[in-house]
Amino acid sequence: MIMDDQSRLTYLTRHYYELQGIRTAPMWLAFLAMQLDQNSIYSKTWIKDLLVTLVMFLMIFVSWLASRFYRRRFGWLDPTWITLPTNLFYWSIVLCFLIWSLYALILLQFFGSLPYWLTIIWISPLFNEENPPIRRIYFALAGTVVISSTLFIQLTHRNNTLILVIQCVVLLALGVADHLLLMSLCTPPREDAHA
Repeated sequence: MIMDDQSRLTYLTRHYYELQGIRTAPMWLAFLAMQLDQNSIYSKTWIKDLLVTLVMFLMIFVSWLASRFYRRRFGWLDPTWITLPTNLFYWSIVLCFLIWSLYALILLQFFGSLPYWLTIIWISPLFNEENPPIRRIYFALAGTVVISSTLFIQLTHRNNTLILVIQCVVLLALGVADHLLLMSLCTPPREDAHA
């Protein structure tokens, strides 16, 4: 789907803050570093606490730099950030999963639904028909990777750290992909360009 200038502008103003994926990248990198640091040589509590504090400050600083970059490069809009999908199929999935999770939690004492809940929440752009097909495709691929890896780990009784590492990597990749989509939408292709 190729957007004309009007639909491109409308889409950008509605989804401007969602597409600023570099703002969230430090958070996923920090979580990833903390998960990978579980079995490192820094096993003393005060050193680990100091490293976590430094990582948090670095995360806040890099996120602040990213917000300045977006403001200087692309401008600023009134924050209308959260766009909930209006797709009935998406809300049916949410309702069915809520019922299944409550059943599993109350009767089966199963607490492993969190990765699925997180996945259902952040793949909501897949069900928004306003999104370009490329954005819907990479959200579908990311959701498939996280759900299948979580299911595999739960069926084989592996360590939960791997689930968190996979989710951090996927969310980092989604942030970069959204940033690249924003870059491509803000620079419309020239009609007189020759390849």
